[in-house]
Amino acid sequence: MTTGERLAAELRRAWNGEPWHGPSAFAVLSRLTARQAAHRRARGSHTPWELVLHLTTWAATPLRRFDDATMTPAESDDFPSPAATTDERWQQDLARLGAAIEELACRVAGCSDAALEQPVGDRGYTYTRMVDGVVQHLAYHAGQAAILARSEETAGVIAPPPLIALGAAAGAELMKRFVIDVRFDAPRWLGWLLIAASLGLVFWAHEQFVNARTPAAPWKASRSLVRGGPYGFTRNPMYVGMLLFLVGIGFVRSNAWYLAMLVPAWAVLQWGIVLREERYLLKKFGRPYQQLLDTTRRWLI
Repeated sequence: MTTGERLAAELRRAWNGEPWHGPSAFAVLSRLTARQAAHRRARGSHTPWELVLHLTTWAATPLRRFDDATMTPAESDDFPSPAATTDERWQQDLARLGAAIEELACRVAGCSDAALEQPVGDRGYTYTRMVDGVVQHLAYHAGQAAILARSEETAGVIAPPPLIALGAAAGAELMKRFVIDVRFDAPRWLGWLLIAASLGLVFWAHEQFVNARTPAAPWKASRSLVRGGPYGFTRNPMYVGMLLFLVGIGFVRSNAWYLAMLVPAWAVLQWGIVLREERYLLKKFGRPYQQLLDTTRRWLI
C-alpha cells in the first residue's frame, strides 16, 4: 500500500468508516437535527453547524494546496455561519463535507510517495503530514460537536428573571389604574439614580459571566462558577439589580405599588429561581459552590 492509499483509507475511515477511537464523524454528526446543530451553548462559542462548515473549509483547503501551496482561505470562511438553519440545509452541508473529504481522498490516493513527502511550499510540513492533520482535525471537531449538542441538566427555573420584574411592574401599573392610586412624594432624581445604579449593577454582573465564558441565563447549563465583581458581596447581584430597578421606577412614577410589588417579586425570585439555582449548582460543582454558599450572602443581608 502506498502512502497515498493509506491516507485515502484513513480519510474515508474517519468520515464514514470504523475508526479505532469510536464512531465516525458522519455517524456522530448525522444524529444531530438542524436545531441541535444550530444551537449555541454560550456567547462566543461555536455551534456544531459552524464546526461542520469549518471542517469543510479545512478539507477543501488542503486539496487546493496540492495545486497552489500558498492558498489560504479567507477569514470569513474559517468558521462561517450557515446560510439557513433548515433540516434540508443541514443535510446539504453534511453532504458537502463528505464530498470534500472524498475529493481529497481521491487526490492523495493517486499521489506518489515522493510527491507526498515534499514540503507544502514554505509551510514547514509535508503533504503527508498535512493530510494526516485533516484526519485528526475531523475526529477532534466531530467529538466536540457531539458534546456541544448533548442535552444538559439545568436549574429548572420557573421563568426568565426579567419577566418576573416586568410582571411586578405591570402589576403596579394595573393596581394604580384599576384599584387605587397610591401616590407618594419622592424626588425623581433619586429614582433615576436608582435606575442607573441598577442597570450598572446588572451590566457589571453580566460581564463576569462573559469573562468566564458561561451563560448568564439561569435556564441554561452553567460552565463554571462566577466569583468576580459584584459576586464578591452577593450571590445574586442581577436579581438585586432588578429589585432596585423596581424601586427606581416607583420613585419616578410616584407609584407606591412598585414598593408593594417588591415582596411578591422577591418571593418568586427566591423560591422560583434562586433556591433552584442553588440546588443545581451545588449538585454540579460540589465543594467549591458550598464554599461560595458559606462565604457570600444570598442577597445583601
